Amino acid sequence: MTGREKLKPGIYIISLPIGNSKDITIRAIETLEDVDEIYCEDTRVTRKILSIYKIKKTLSVYHDHNGEKIRPKIIDKIKNSKSIGIVSDAGTPLISDPGYKLITLAKKEGLYVSASPGVSAPITALTLSGAPTDSFYFLGFLPTKNKSREQILNDINPLKTSIIIFESTKKINKTLEDIHRILGDRNISICREMTKKFEEIITGRVTEIINLIKESELKGEVSLVIYADKDKGIPDFNIEEIIRGYNEEYSPAILAKKISDNTGIPKKTIYNKIISMKDKDQ
Repeated sequence: MTGREKLKPGIYIISLPIGNSKDITIRAIETLEDVDEIYCEDTRVTRKILSIYKIKKTLSVYHDHNGEKIRPKIIDKIKNSKSIGIVSDAGTPLISDPGYKLITLAKKEGLYVSASPGVSAPITALTLSGAPTDSFYFLGFLPTKNKSREQILNDINPLKTSIIIFESTKKINKTLEDIHRILGDRNISICREMTKKFEEIITGRVTEIINLIKESELKGEVSLVIYADKDKGIPDFNIEEIIRGYNEEYSPAILAKKISDNTGIPKKTIYNKIISMKDKDQ
């Protein structure tokens, strides 16, 4: 027993960490402890986070493939005074998963729905990217069929907002090539392994990043942020002025990394600038 008041029957949308297990709210932990049953995408993934916080709870599976069959069962359980928690493998449920269909059905039935908000991969990527945040469009995963992908990219081309896309590392190269061909050489940020030990944010023009990642195989989850339009994106830094502002003696490679980390400008771009300045000064 937790000593807290019993939850009222309904659906509880519970956000989990997207990487770092410490990125969970106290309220989310309490809700996980207090609901009668938890529905998740993969019991193995969810059980890991529950074990970290010593939560013992019945887990059931709810995903795209069984959703039509499971939704009525969940609704019946709530009508029989059960509190049901909904989680995704990572982050906030209902974002690019079938949870919204369950919530839509629950609301039609007049059932109680609550949320324990927390980490969301699209918002985390947007804040890390440096792209304008006053207006943005979340696209989720692009279709796998070429014609459908091209149609969607053509549709978003006129948008004057930042655009957030989920993509697998296996398909990122093709996606970047499609973006370059249809949207142009925009500024983008690839946000990889967010909140984890090897978190990496790669920012630059599409062509720069295509060349950069050819040299290394990306791993982990990727969120891609496309800047608002072709002419805006990375602030118009005076790279030469920034380089000359470093009085300490650094090798070109180390200096390029330091400036890249502070500005988001691709390291290769800065490195080339350092070398060209050295040539001019000689």
